[in-house]
Amino acid sequence: MDHAQRHGFPVPRVREVLADALILERISGWSMGRDLRRRPWMAARHVQTLAELHDRLHLIPFEGARLVHFDLHPDNVLMSASGPVVIDWTNARSGDAAQDVAMTWLILETSAGLPGWLLARLFRSRAGTETIRRGLPEARAFRLADPNVREAERARARRAVP
Repeated sequence: MDHAQRHGFPVPRVREVLADALILERISGWSMGRDLRRRPWMAARHVQTLAELHDRLHLIPFEGARLVHFDLHPDNVLMSASGPVVIDWTNARSGDAAQDVAMTWLILETSAGLPGWLLARLFRSRAGTETIRRGLPEARAFRLADPNVREAERARARRAVP
């Protein structure tokens, strides 16, 4: 997170590092996901913001590749008064931007019901089908290995095609 912040990417500031936790700056605002549930007509604008966050993040060099989040979806974007702030950096790593984009599409496609499925279509039109296809094998493997993913989501992830 500090690396992303040093490159101008919107993340909460780390206040303190503990053995088993981080104390972060408090960000006031709803998640993009909550805002979408309350104001579905904002879908196109929020998908554009989500894609722009990917674009900005993937400009950041990290360990010989690019910084990727691997969990960048509407519930991990807080809509603060000063703009979007990305949270939940547990899966962040050095990697391929196409895999990160594919992971966002896969989460929307398989884990957020009909609203997510609709957002996945909007996101695919902005991010590009070929980019998602290129990154999908690694994103799918990561998603299937995640112990927090329910079996029904795994089944949808196995079948998902952009």
